[in-house]
Amino acid sequence: MKHFQLEEWVDFVRNLSDKSNRITMERHLSDCVECSRTVTTLRKLQRSASADSQYQVPEYAIHSARAIFALQRPEKVRILPRVLAKLVFDSFREPLAVGVRSQQRITRQALYEAGDYSVDLRIEHDRGAATVVLVGQIINRREPEKRMANIGVQLMSGKEVLSRATSNQLGEFQMEYRPKRSLQLHVPIQQSGKQIEVRLGNLFDESSQ
Repeated sequence: MKHFQLEEWVDFVRNLSDKSNRITMERHLSDCVECSRTVTTLRKLQRSASADSQYQVPEYAIHSARAIFALQRPEKVRILPRVLAKLVFDSFREPLAVGVRSQQRITRQALYEAGDYSVDLRIEHDRGAATVVLVGQIINRREPEKRMANIGVQLMSGKEVLSRATSNQLGEFQMEYRPKRSLQLHVPIQQSGKQIEVRLGNLFDESSQ
């Protein structure tokens, strides 16, 4: 038995089928339980949609819905132009005493600058540990008293986000991640309209030599 397609039954229920085809479909319904169920379901759906279209939503409900949407509407995402930070200090470039080199914990201090801002980083890694701890602070060098709070910092390896953190009132943040190469720290400074990009590379290449 040849069955009709769903879109044909939709037209049938909405009285959009041509006369000859409609007669054939009515005959088919008398012999096919499956298609009869389909038509019954479509007719219920049509009645429900028709009833909904007649319902008038109260004005107060519309105002309430608009107010809720306005409160919960997500903020627009701004793609800020990137500024590449310059490395001005790296503790790995300083000679270390033999006793310090042999310690179980590897600590690296690095300072980056980009325009009026600096990003001070301390990276700690226990030998053999699966994760690295990165602690940082964002500072406005021109206006040191200005708070650098609620800045969403992202640590990435290529297009993969390894960790996220938000700076506190002092501009400090902390994150933990699994070591990877080609690391970049992205620091969006909304007040300056720019995003600082700190290219970290592989922070412990030199320690493994």
